[in-house]
Amino acid sequence: MRYRRQFAMAAVLAIGLTTPAQAAPSAPPACNTVHGTLSETVIDPFGSPGDPLGRTVLQSTGTINAIGTSILTSVGPGPTPGTLGATTRHVFVVRKSGQLSALGMAVFTPIPGSADVNEVLTLTVTGGTGKFAAATGTITATGVGSDFFPLPPGPSSANGSTFELESSGQICGVAP
Repeated sequence: MRYRRQFAMAAVLAIGLTTPAQAAPSAPPACNTVHGTLSETVIDPFGSPGDPLGRTVLQSTGTINAIGTSILTSVGPGPTPGTLGATTRHVFVVRKSGQLSALGMAVFTPIPGSADVNEVLTLTVTGGTGKFAAATGTITATGVGSDFFPLPPGPSSANGSTFELESSGQICGVAP
């Protein structure tokens, strides 16, 4: 009987030692608050002939120091009467650290008596390259688009259109 008990205990110990341990649940990706400014300048169609709705060159300062570009992918009526809406693709080149990509939804509200608009741009981070490969998050940028009107041509290099925005939000999953 003693042998059986020792054998049974040895078998239980052996099974316990050879059973793979379950992996601990992975922690959600760490998120970082971001803030700063975003300046965009509409470029001449010569510089982006494949972008029929237009493209900007951008500079981001603050938590994300980058240069980059945004491409207008759609334009139309905004969510409320009297506003205009647009969708974009943004790329922020952050030196050798990598590139951050985002899809944008912009709402433009005309400022009465001027050629300018108030803008609210919501960027949904979709990843990128380098340390931003697994990045997610949302950045909201608000500010003014100067020389937006008349329509047509709308925001254009001919009008000298620029956008000056303050940005804030969170980016998660960025590698150190």
